[in-house]
Amino acid sequence: MDDRWAPVLDELRERFAADTDVVEVEAYLSLKGYDRRQIGEILSLLYSDTGSSPTGGTERITDTDREPSLRVQGPHERGRFTTEAWGYLVVLYASGAVSLNDFEHLVERALVHVDGRITLADIRSLADDAGFDDGAMGGEHPLIH
Repeated sequence: MDDRWAPVLDELRERFAADTDVVEVEAYLSLKGYDRRQIGEILSLLYSDTGSSPTGGTERITDTDREPSLRVQGPHERGRFTTEAWGYLVVLYASGAVSLNDFEHLVERALVHVDGRITLADIRSLADDAGFDDGAMGGEHPLIH
């Protein structure tokens, strides 16, 4: 086990029952300011230590097995994204045009490569550059070879 997470794991074990829904724990960690990568690491350690999985069974959970989760903006993202830009990202994910990993990749690229407020035009440009299109949302983009 990674010793740097030991205090956090102890706090979670005291605060939440073993059968608490993982979404509640994830929301709590998000409110405490942990990013998605850290939350994933903490949850995997928490559930590997207790011998149970977030679903209560021992099966492995994949990105395609779980229902879409609610992605909450972190404090470092709230002031950067316009409402339209964040909404576009959520719609891309909800429509299946991008996976959860691709969604996070687009968020990180926007935060790194765009100065100031991140607009809808910025996100569309980044999504287009990365090869994601919103065709699953009914957009009309001709395929050019």
